[in-house]
Amino acid sequence: MKRTTLDKLHVAARGGQCRLFYLDEAGFCASPPVQRSWSPRGLPHAIEPNPHCRRSVIAALNFADNSFVYAASARTVKGPDVLAFLDSLIRKGDGRPTVIVLDNASIHHSIDENTLDRWFLEHKVLLFYLPPYSPELNLIEIVWKHFKYHWRRFVTWTKETIDAELAELLNGYGTKFQVNFS
Repeated sequence: MKRTTLDKLHVAARGGQCRLFYLDEAGFCASPPVQRSWSPRGLPHAIEPNPHCRRSVIAALNFADNSFVYAASARTVKGPDVLAFLDSLIRKGDGRPTVIVLDNASIHHSIDENTLDRWFLEHKVLLFYLPPYSPELNLIEIVWKHFKYHWRRFVTWTKETIDAELAELLNGYGTKFQVNFS
């Protein structure tokens, strides 16, 4: 049922009848993911972690024009961060109804009813929650996968380089990097 509704929303967004965003958060670590490695015989596999060099990103994928709006932070994304990001996204509206697709993370459900009502009445905004355990329906998950495993240069980022390289990666969506959702 949710898939059918999303398909109808895709048609409406492509036709310019509404704005459709997919919203989610992702974390980027300084060390690239290690998929294969080796260690001398008899010794355990060991990797030098870089735990103090992590960035959190909250972003929204605009389905109609396949654009990307984001905010990066050196700290973990919490409920008030989601609320502030959604509020800024909503205020940039153009009068058309807006649907924001979210997964069931607890920080997405921390928005109070008064705020939801205000957004709906003032900006024609509706939050659309996906069923639990259905990341395949959240298109921004595909973008995160490409950012982390295909477009990112697999070098260890340092505190000095992570912000610049992450900004280059995120700002490059739509010009250097893009996922085709046809």
